Amino acid sequence: MEVIVQRQSPILQQSQFTKIILMQAKENIPIRDSVKVLLLNQEKELLLIGYDDPKTTSVDNKYNGKFWTPIGGKIEKGETLQEAALREIYEEATIKSDEIKLGPIVWFGEFDLILSGILTHIKHRFITGFSNQKKLSLENLTEHEKSVVKEIKWFSLEEIKNCKDIIYPIVLRDHIQDIMEGNYPKKPLELDLGKQAN
Repeated sequence: MEVIVQRQSPILQQSQFTKIILMQAKENIPIRDSVKVLLLNQEKELLLIGYDDPKTTSVDNKYNGKFWTPIGGKIEKGETLQEAALREIYEEATIKSDEIKLGPIVWFGEFDLILSGILTHIKHRFITGFSNQKKLSLENLTEHEKSVVKEIKWFSLEEIKNCKDIIYPIVLRDHIQDIMEGNYPKKPLELDLGKQAN
């Protein structure tokens, strides 16, 4: 192995080194079960939250700057997916549970991510939701979220398509129109959540 690495370019060495480290880390990598909420309002706008967190990167440590993503987070021990969804909506947008109607799970997927500096295996499930409450606030964020969350906003389909910032998952743009129009899949679709921006 050492002889092969010595004959390769520094870039290839780094790439192989990263792969070796990731293979070794896979055995002890933490797994994070999480929920993402595709929360829509009466105008069929999707709620997205904006982050700027250089410690959250792809597995090759690439950070593409500020990004948007549906609200959501880790499912805590003892919580159902629906309970976690309602808690996250309140923490990240200050919309109360009695102002929300949750729908079915429509997407799921898994991927690896450097999350706050730690290699983590993420398991996402995406649940639909609806709220008439358009007023938003970041006042209930956790201490960590206060340091990385920059904005929260309702996005129209056109705004999603034309957004210059990255929206994760990257494949959201390919599937969100069906959700906005109420055309849910008969069973949850598995998405390529590891796809990176070009």
